[in-house]
Amino acid sequence: MRAQRAHRARRHTLLAVLCLLLAIAMLVACSKEEGSRSLDTADPISDVGQIGEPAASKTWRSAKDSQPRLPGMEPAIENASLRLYMNRSTAEMAVVDKYSGKIWYSNPPEPQTDELSPHLAGKLSSQVSLVYLTHNGQTQEYDSYNDSVKHGQFEIELAANRVSVNYRFGDPEKGVDSLPLKLSKQRFEEKLLQRLEDQGDREQLLSRYRFNETEQVYERREIPKVMVNKVVALFEKAGYTEEDLAYDQAEYGQDNGSGGAKPQYKVVLEYRLEGDQLVAVIDTRAIEGVSSHSRLHAIGLLDYFGAAEEQDEGYIFLPDGSGTLIDLNKRKTTAQPIMLTLYGDDQAISAEEKTTNLEVSRMPVFGMKKQDDALFAIIEAGDAIARLNADVAGRLFPYHTVSAQFIVMPRDSVQLSRTEEMIKTPQHMYEGLLQVRYAFLHGDDADYSGMAAYYRSYLTKRYGLQKLDTNSDTPFYLELTGGIRKEKSMLGVPYEALVPLTTAAQTTKLIDKLNEHQVANIHINFKGWFNGGLLHGFPAQIRLEQDVGSLDEWQQIGRRLQNDGGALYPDVALMKVYRNSGGFSVSKQAAQYMSRKYAKIYPYNLATYRKEHDLPSYFLLSPNALPNLMDRFLEQYTELKLGSVSLRDLGSDLHSDFRRNGEVTREEAKRIVTEQVKRIAEQTDSVMVSGGNIYLLPYVKHILNAPQQSNAFQLASESVPFYQMVLHGYIDYAGKPFNLTDDQNLRKNVLQAIERGSSVYYSLIFEDPSVLQNTSHNDLNSHYYVHWLEEAATTYAEVNSVMKAVRGQQMIRHRKRAESVYQMDYENGKSVIVNYGGSDAVIDGITIKAGDYVVAG
Repeated sequence: MRAQRAHRARRHTLLAVLCLLLAIAMLVACSKEEGSRSLDTADPISDVGQIGEPAASKTWRSAKDSQPRLPGMEPAIENASLRLYMNRSTAEMAVVDKYSGKIWYSNPPEPQTDELSPHLAGKLSSQVSLVYLTHNGQTQEYDSYNDSVKHGQFEIELAANRVSVNYRFGDPEKGVDSLPLKLSKQRFEEKLLQRLEDQGDREQLLSRYRFNETEQVYERREIPKVMVNKVVALFEKAGYTEEDLAYDQAEYGQDNGSGGAKPQYKVVLEYRLEGDQLVAVIDTRAIEGVSSHSRLHAIGLLDYFGAAEEQDEGYIFLPDGSGTLIDLNKRKTTAQPIMLTLYGDDQAISAEEKTTNLEVSRMPVFGMKKQDDALFAIIEAGDAIARLNADVAGRLFPYHTVSAQFIVMPRDSVQLSRTEEMIKTPQHMYEGLLQVRYAFLHGDDADYSGMAAYYRSYLTKRYGLQKLDTNSDTPFYLELTGGIRKEKSMLGVPYEALVPLTTAAQTTKLIDKLNEHQVANIHINFKGWFNGGLLHGFPAQIRLEQDVGSLDEWQQIGRRLQNDGGALYPDVALMKVYRNSGGFSVSKQAAQYMSRKYAKIYPYNLATYRKEHDLPSYFLLSPNALPNLMDRFLEQYTELKLGSVSLRDLGSDLHSDFRRNGEVTREEAKRIVTEQVKRIAEQTDSVMVSGGNIYLLPYVKHILNAPQQSNAFQLASESVPFYQMVLHGYIDYAGKPFNLTDDQNLRKNVLQAIERGSSVYYSLIFEDPSVLQNTSHNDLNSHYYVHWLEEAATTYAEVNSVMKAVRGQQMIRHRKRAESVYQMDYENGKSVIVNYGGSDAVIDGITIKAGDYVVAG
């Protein structure tokens, strides 16, 4: 027994010594390691320790918490919520949601490629796509599989909390495109013949180029494929560079079909796990290979992440207007794919025609629902230059897809003559981050209501949003137009005079009439109060139009409205310069098109799609000029003590400036505008905007003309109130004025406001519309208050009676209960069921009459 104990003691001592030696060895090895490691065949991902967080917040079921086996993939990084896998051979990525067990793949795991060409099959395995511009401005495409991974031109680098994939795009072998079509006699001899010492090399080169005696140039002959590499080698031997190629192409205006030698780029895609979210980032400042003759136009990020198969059930969500769904099972393969430019078109990119007025996408998000799971994406950086692409299975690929593409270098067509045009670009590419955050939803949260809740929570945490007062009435929004310019004549001499449509005294009368109808909490957006009226002069100086109202009158109106829970919002346009006056310099302060012409915007005739040059127009202010203008405007406006302000354009429009010595990208313009609106919010009581681009959310309290519907694209299936579900309870908003909607269906407007939590909004004038004759403001004919005031009061009473019960409450769920019947649920237990149909509907035992609604709970 004693001998056995001694044997066990010696064995334990030996094990302790071995453990100590092993620990020392590991400590030495770790001290020699760098912070990150490159991944190749000798360095398996599984050798890198799992980076995890304590999983104390959730209890994992064993089936979910175990590491799934993903063919060809190995675990790379993880935290308490997610585990990220990488494929060392294809650079494909997968994310496992530990809570649900759902696996989200960057590319279809077993792609159906039988009916696809090899190139398209390869494209389906890419994570990054590039669009570059040829010498003559035409577009060519790269994707990370066909033009990088297939050639073995990539590396995967691991660090403690991230994975970086370094892609090198472009065929490593130079082809015939790297050989100029023409060279002058002098350059052919100086750059090539004189630098080749071997007579055989010179003869070989001369056999591939013929000399044109008439033009005194050498022209490239047709070169057999088997000889291309040899001729390219001769050019390299002579020291012929890409700069030489660009020079020779420019000299003769030539283009080899792809613009010469195909460019080579280096792009790094980084993945990070942050809580229950995956973050994908490309820093365009780190991209290599971009030059004047290899311009990078667009970058697509994870084009096939979360792609759904044809048999999957669910939908694609897009922020088109208020929001739209693309049903995965409708098989609309004849409809065009949807491409949405976030925040609308860039007006600094010229457009001679415009076919329709589209609802703008004002939130940088998108999503994919498949069965009981959903992927939800938030574009955090680069959203101002982003475009969302969505398509259904059966057209190009057997998969439903949605993703973001970033236009890092926009292009524009410049007309040189009636028959000739050229493609121009800015001097510089966008330099900054392209960042998308992906969240993974499951069960009851995996629908557009869950996506809205997730985004609302994200914005609330990011901006510290506060709930609205639950004890007040909903706002009644009233837009009034003060003065307009009208041409008159005296003794045959024409001149422009200000004609008041609504004065301060008349505004007081309208308030009295509304109060008589029990309408309070009135918020008045007053246009045309200064500097020449509605289309006012440059607001660097403020001159009140006394015929419309004096400062004392406006202050009295403001105090009266404020005492009743409302406010006066004098309106100003800061980015639209309607008249070249008040210190505005077109040459110094107007934005420019890429053609170097000053950006002047005309309205479009929707019958002819052409510009109406006879109607009022405006210059676009350069975003660089906005801070100085804001200094001058705020200095004078705060002295007026009018309290609140309405911003006509800063919440709806966003444009670049392509001025040669002062280019401003759209992303930079977003930053400038946001900073200036923040300044206004800090120096006024309340800010009202039109449109409601989401980046201004922390600084505004009221949004008019918020999107109420989607654009009903042919590919889409259903319009949803996603925009409203995100904002309700935190920001007051309204859609278009009730008296200006397209179909003029009052009952539909009321039902829509009740379903979507919108306030009542009317746009009026006090004077008889006959004063509008011989003006450019015939669109105001339908604003006469006599026709609308009583309707407005009645409508507000009905809508407010419902909305007051859910004021300050989050919208937690929206759903379609039957054809034309929709239900919105609120966090306080209230539900509103709206029936747009022509017959009664019974929902949960409750009868909702046609064209009516029921408040439950």
